[in-house]
Amino acid sequence: MTPIYFPFTWADASTIQAITTVFPKIAIYQPSDCWAPSLLQQFEQTGKIEIRVPVTEDSKKLEMMVADYQNWARLHQGSDLAFLKTRQPATPFIDHLSSRIRSDILHYQDSPTDPTPEPVFNARLFLKIAAAYDSQQAELNCDLAKIQNLEKRFMAALGNNAEMEEPVPLGNLPLFQDDPGDFMLSERLQAWSILFLQDRRQRSAGDLWVTSRLSVVEWIRDEIGMEQVLEINCIPIQKTIDDSTRFWQESIMAYLSQLQAAPWPSAIKTFEPPSSEYAWENAVSVKGFIIPNQTPDALLQQMAADKSAQVPDSDQFRHTLVVCVTPI
Repeated sequence: MTPIYFPFTWADASTIQAITTVFPKIAIYQPSDCWAPSLLQQFEQTGKIEIRVPVTEDSKKLEMMVADYQNWARLHQGSDLAFLKTRQPATPFIDHLSSRIRSDILHYQDSPTDPTPEPVFNARLFLKIAAAYDSQQAELNCDLAKIQNLEKRFMAALGNNAEMEEPVPLGNLPLFQDDPGDFMLSERLQAWSILFLQDRRQRSAGDLWVTSRLSVVEWIRDEIGMEQVLEINCIPIQKTIDDSTRFWQESIMAYLSQLQAAPWPSAIKTFEPPSSEYAWENAVSVKGFIIPNQTPDALLQQMAADKSAQVPDSDQFRHTLVVCVTPI
């Protein structure tokens, strides 16, 4: 079972490294097969992620519309995705006002109907634009973090101490600005669910979902309800997977797999994290949650508002499991 990263189609290097500390490999879905971020391709080559593209139709059209939107946004709305909220379920950036006025004048006796909504295509388009937004905001936040650390070093040099005790590294800084992934979260969950439900080949009834943002867990808890079943305060991030790290990963996965198939309330013993002698300066925390008596696909249908999607046979798996991995 390969854990599924959700509800995003882009992740930075620190996020992927943090999650693959807990799970050896994760799957990341993409809305188009025309182009995948180079960062994801690099991690795919190392075997840490698996890129999945459930829908490949109209990918070139999708890429062209994303490019058109980005050009349009620079002229009209900047890079703010809030404008997308007013356009759903229509394609989110094409302004039909002038064409409608012209059509009303020429065909005032007719009642032209709007084109049939394309929920899958529009979801893919939204996720593509959202991924570009996330990438851009992450880059801006990283640049800002570097500037702030340079300012701290400069101020320290002007003080009594000519140098700081420990120089601040300028590369690979953690992002501490506003998280762009929290923006339009409910729309992201809906669009991602629609895309995921199109995968009739690789998805299964026992998929495990993993995210890096507590806001995702809070949204599901508030809207649907869940119970916490796992908490590990510190797991060290290791550059190489040794026997101890592999033992962490196998123990967590085995515990979660048993929970997913057992009746609820579960009689399975609470997971006890194995001890470790690693230093904790560079580590992640893990929280696991269960949505009892609701399979992953049933929950996805609810979030996607799609009752027509096919649900795989789930006699073996009874519950949905969501794991949140966050850097400490």
